[in-house]
Amino acid sequence: MTVTCASSWASSDPASMNAVEYLLRYGLAGDFGRFRPVSPLTCRRGDRAVVRSWRGLEIGEVLREATPRHATFLPNTSVGQLLRLCSPEDEQTAARMQERGRQLFERGGYLGRELGLPLELLDVEVLLDGQHAVLHHLCWEECDVRPFVSTLAREYEVTITLDDLTRPQDAPAPNEEEHHGCGREGCGREGGCGSCGSGGGCGPCGSAEPQDVQAYFAGLRARMERRTPLL
Repeated sequence: MTVTCASSWASSDPASMNAVEYLLRYGLAGDFGRFRPVSPLTCRRGDRAVVRSWRGLEIGEVLREATPRHATFLPNTSVGQLLRLCSPEDEQTAARMQERGRQLFERGGYLGRELGLPLELLDVEVLLDGQHAVLHHLCWEECDVRPFVSTLAREYEVTITLDDLTRPQDAPAPNEEEHHGCGREGCGREGGCGSCGSGGGCGPCGSAEPQDVQAYFAGLRARMERRTPLL
């Protein structure tokens, strides 16, 4: 399927040309959102593009041109920037960031065990800008992750966001970022956002026992595989 916007780009009005939006999928968790080209751009389904999402600069995959219906179903999401289609240089940078993420994953797993934390890293993303990392993990009881996050942020010189997959789906996602802090007044930047009560750290979850974690994640994976984008 080819996604084009010839009719939209046909207008001589730059404002109307830039009003076209695309639906893109990004990140390991398969998030998707609306993105608007910063300059006239024709995209096809499956194209890889450089976008600026709420997480930072990263690569997304074009699903289709967005419609007003998508805006209705995604009313609380901001429209990101679609900067360009991926170049060979972007792909090379993405490969380097993938390797850096692998290193961060290995170091994080070792550090978590060293600190005796009740969490398990599942995967790590280092975004295209090399300045932001997302740690996808499971946590089966409350814990203080500030030493964990602070150490990784310092060693790898990145802003770290924790994505706790044991958090209930209807719970608001914590805006936990280490190294630069969350921006709230009184945020303990050195200790992580958990020190300012912004929701950081590993909250309690429905799986109180470690042996339940595997079953929980299996169910989560099944839900992710069944989920389809709004096409």
